[in-house]
Amino acid sequence: MRFREELVMNIQAPREVVWAAFQDFSSWPSWAKAIKEVSRIGSGWRFKARGQPPVDLIWVAEATERRPPEYLEFRSVPGVPHNLEISGWLRLSETEDGNTHLELLLEGQPHYDSPLLDKAADWYASIFGEPNKLLKVTLEQFKNHLEKTYRQREFSTTT
Repeated sequence: MRFREELVMNIQAPREVVWAAFQDFSSWPSWAKAIKEVSRIGSGWRFKARGQPPVDLIWVAEATERRPPEYLEFRSVPGVPHNLEISGWLRLSETEDGNTHLELLLEGQPHYDSPLLDKAADWYASIFGEPNKLLKVTLEQFKNHLEKTYRQREFSTTT
């Protein structure tokens, strides 16, 4: 089952801070409940997330275009073992009040070595909305984590 998810949100932190935090992939497991682990593999990053039991979602992605601090395009790394094929982009723009407007497009399709697992994944996704739900929840957790961290940093520099 192919999915396409477009998410938009405003984050109360400067664009440069959001850009740096989004790309700090190794920290994702500390604030994203569904992300079990993240590791560097060649030019990309391997993500392992809690998926439909008993199978975790695994994807390996690399940047295909990067224009700091406003645009990042990414896709799955070909030839690397994974069960979620993805592509997409992130766009950050500065709001009038100095915060950040975030737009994210993610397209993908789970794929497994077993046709039975593929069918089970399609059925599970049609009922529970995986991995679309996972993306929405993770991005909301990113926003909450970043805003809290940024407020604490700002507070500590003013006192």
